[in-house]
Amino acid sequence: MLFNSVHYFLFAPLVFLVYFWLPLRWQRIWLFLASIYFYAVFKVPFVALLLFSIFWTYLCMVGIDRSRRAGRSARLYLVLAILGNLSLLFVFKYLDFFIRALNVFAGHEVCDPDYMSPVGFIVPMGISFFTLQAISAAWDQYRQTIEKPKSAYRFGLYLSFFPQLVAGPIIRAQDLIDQFESRHTFNLEDFRLGMQRLTMGVFKKTFIADQLGPYVDSVYADPGQYSSGSMWIAVFFHAVQIYCDFAGYSDIAIGTARVLGFRVPENFDRPFFSTTMTEFWRRWHISFSSWLRDYIYIPLGGSRVGISRAYLNVFMVMAISGLWHGADWNFIFWGALHGAFLLLEKYLFSFPAIKSRYDKIPLGIRNFYTFFVFAIAILFFRAKPLPDYGSSISVGFYIFNNLFTLKEGIAPAFPATIVALSVVLFVIEGIQVNRPKWIEENALFNHPVFQIALCGGLLGIAFIIYSVTVSQQFIYFQF
Repeated sequence: MLFNSVHYFLFAPLVFLVYFWLPLRWQRIWLFLASIYFYAVFKVPFVALLLFSIFWTYLCMVGIDRSRRAGRSARLYLVLAILGNLSLLFVFKYLDFFIRALNVFAGHEVCDPDYMSPVGFIVPMGISFFTLQAISAAWDQYRQTIEKPKSAYRFGLYLSFFPQLVAGPIIRAQDLIDQFESRHTFNLEDFRLGMQRLTMGVFKKTFIADQLGPYVDSVYADPGQYSSGSMWIAVFFHAVQIYCDFAGYSDIAIGTARVLGFRVPENFDRPFFSTTMTEFWRRWHISFSSWLRDYIYIPLGGSRVGISRAYLNVFMVMAISGLWHGADWNFIFWGALHGAFLLLEKYLFSFPAIKSRYDKIPLGIRNFYTFFVFAIAILFFRAKPLPDYGSSISVGFYIFNNLFTLKEGIAPAFPATIVALSVVLFVIEGIQVNRPKWIEENALFNHPVFQIALCGGLLGIAFIIYSVTVSQQFIYFQF
């Protein structure tokens, strides 16, 4: 189910109303059924994959618990939990990529008798997210940072919790499971803060990301038609689009959970206000970045090993992050490019004189540096295979090369309101960062009635938009 749809605008209030009316046991049952329904709306057969991840991981966690109680090693059950979820991810997301890569390395063409045809599986919504959560839960139990969930049903509720099921945030078991153990009642403050956050997410998605989409799509669909200036605009617009789209989803997820009385960790912290790419990755997709750190970077040795190995670990983690996003070479290149900038900064800033001089550069220039690097890298992330241009990575390099020429071409028009709304968003985020005194002391801005009225107005406009247009799928649903 799409957050930005009439369906969700009817589904969510119904879930809220029934949830607060029920006793604790039935609250959990209602929330689990609502979550399964939420996921089944996309495609009913995908529910079987989610249930497999739930029961397989829970059985492995039971094995870990029993082995530890018996004084035996529980490593086998941890390995089984990881392999079971990675196998699910591999078959439905990476199998075709693996087959295509084998054909390329073997030199097999479509007409060759030894050519292996791709299977053609559809990537299930959110499979990358709930499998990572399942792996982290089993790993945390193995490391004794959490206990085994009290039942498969409770673990299933954690893994299927509908606000964050499809595109995160990736929530750790210790941050959510215990919250299901107490009954939640309606709380006006939770409702106010949750609706504020939900409305901000709808604003980012509906009023900015979806409005930028047609311009970006037109340029990336046939870049040869457009001028270099049009490509620059599309590249910068896409950076803003993907931020508003993904952060908008996270805002709606966090806001929905807050209305229900749950605290979900932050996933974005105004990343375009970063001054380095290292800081950017501490602010962008925080739940995934911390997952990579705790379950890949640190197990690889982190920074505790030699300098060369530590640099390699950083690069490997970023390349893996690219592969996680999608089964194509352009995603791997995107991750590797970010890894290269992280290593460059790590090396240069190891010299105090260089770091000191960099810190003296005006803040706006340092902010633009991170935005510029992100925008250039994300163009490879966005590129798709095109008949006249070749593979996705070829399309990415075609656009990248023409950015730095004086290529002529058409310039698609875009409404000035899009730029105005984007400016409004970043002004709001800038205010949130700096918290000027006049905002803190203004009675109108801080009055609950004004805040709820503003949220209601924006959501009402969004509801009308969803009623008369086709809702645009969130970009990260494909991952």
